[in-house]
Amino acid sequence: MKKVFYILSSFILVLNACKGAIGESSKCPKLEDLQKTINNIQQGIQLEKVSHTPVYGLCEVVVKVSDSDRGIFYTDSQGKYVITGNIIELSSMKNLTGERLASLNKKVLPKETLAELEKYVAFTVGTSPNYVYLITDPDCPYCKKAEAILEELIKSGKLTVKVILFPLEQRHPQAKAKAISILCDKKGFEGLKAGYLSNNQCAEGKSLVEKSINFMQKIGVRGTPTFVFPDGEMKSGVLSPEYILSKFKKKS
Repeated sequence: MKKVFYILSSFILVLNACKGAIGESSKCPKLEDLQKTINNIQQGIQLEKVSHTPVYGLCEVVVKVSDSDRGIFYTDSQGKYVITGNIIELSSMKNLTGERLASLNKKVLPKETLAELEKYVAFTVGTSPNYVYLITDPDCPYCKKAEAILEELIKSGKLTVKVILFPLEQRHPQAKAKAISILCDKKGFEGLKAGYLSNNQCAEGKSLVEKSINFMQKIGVRGTPTFVFPDGEMKSGVLSPEYILSKFKKKS
């Protein structure tokens, strides 16, 4: 589905968002009419919403990419053109498309699910009252970058990290054995960073890793690293220390 969506076209919009009044020429096409047009080009693309953008005459179209993901493309007031890419507001250099996608695809776990995560914590590092769950794979290269960032925050006393092991066996064949070894030999964060592996594949460690894999898949974790914050926000990728710490700033 993603391939189908992104082959429509590729064009980057770098525009200074116009704040003018919405006029006759800035009307957006009806969702059902645009859906019919898209169906004539390619079946299986599900449109969800058509709305105005800050750019005069340009309309945003939200596309269902999967059950949990949404995409965006743009069209004109008559639905004659399809434009994909990013709208950049020059006055602030904000990526308006990126912000909108982040908002559309923000995943927040319910309180019950958040509480259940505690069952799958392999070990905890740090003493700060500010904590984050790190869902990670011992052999994931991006996780290593995230671990380095987190280690600095832990050392400075700004963050506590609750580690959940989620080995992706199809990508990293030794990851599951490493995860079990880290648990069974109690190697903790240092073992995780080093990609520790031993022959100790104890039943208790194996059970926790397998239960963790099943639960993470159930709640929609697709890759590593994935962070889960106390407010339930689940966010994948290597996050900046500024973003991580911003989650704990008190809002006035």
